[in-house]
Amino acid sequence: MNKQSDVKTIHEFLADNPNVDVSKYWERCWGIHSKIADRIVSYFGAELHPISEGAEYYTSPDEQMEGAFYGYTADKVDWFVRSWIGNRKASLIDMNINVTLSQDIDVPNLMLIFGTIPNLLFYADYVSRCDLKVNEAYSDKYYEGEANQDYIDFRANTDFVWSASHGPAIRAMQSPVCSSYITELNDEHLDACEAYLEKFVDRWFKWVEDAEPIPEEKRAAQQEYDFTYREYSNRKDPMNVIPERIFGKEQAKFMLDRRAGIVQMDADRGKWS
Repeated sequence: MNKQSDVKTIHEFLADNPNVDVSKYWERCWGIHSKIADRIVSYFGAELHPISEGAEYYTSPDEQMEGAFYGYTADKVDWFVRSWIGNRKASLIDMNINVTLSQDIDVPNLMLIFGTIPNLLFYADYVSRCDLKVNEAYSDKYYEGEANQDYIDFRANTDFVWSASHGPAIRAMQSPVCSSYITELNDEHLDACEAYLEKFVDRWFKWVEDAEPIPEEKRAAQQEYDFTYREYSNRKDPMNVIPERIFGKEQAKFMLDRRAGIVQMDADRGKWS
């Protein structure tokens, strides 16, 4: 791969190869995500939110885009999204798992993305729930040790080129162990991603299992931080221009708010006060 590919935009990649059928790899990526998603649902006892009704498969009016959306809630999970959008016959897949935890534990949130443009995009992060620049204890607890070593080891694989988002808001939210890569779309590279995710997700579940409760008097402030982050990061995603162009501004805003879980935030805001 061209080593300067880390600064090309997704739209530039798609313009170079706009009509590649990636259906085979959609199946592989969705299968990897499904195992993780099923585990999350089972562990937390997550229930599908009514806003997901009718979104298990959808297409754009011109049938140029398709996708699915599943939003869940649970006792320890504010909002869990499993979704994808794209065109499997035309190079594009954007597949997401996002878990945002409740405010009684401080464990980082989980974000996992597979994409095709038609090269493979791979993104995995433990999303911090505090300002790491001024919270040494949190940084040491979740980003040192094995998590850091696995990140370094994976980054040493020269087949994977760092993918820099052109949105500064997205770069600002990345943790010290965030993986954001682009590589050739093939089974060997997906094998590497799947192996990395197995340890990555196991570690996250262990943190949840061993989590100490946040003191009650600090939960309202944690909720304000969490909700501000969720709204801001979803709104600033550079990929938002794609559904807006295809579905129109009104429908695209509904889809964006659904992904962010605005309905859950509106219902639960102030519950720790």
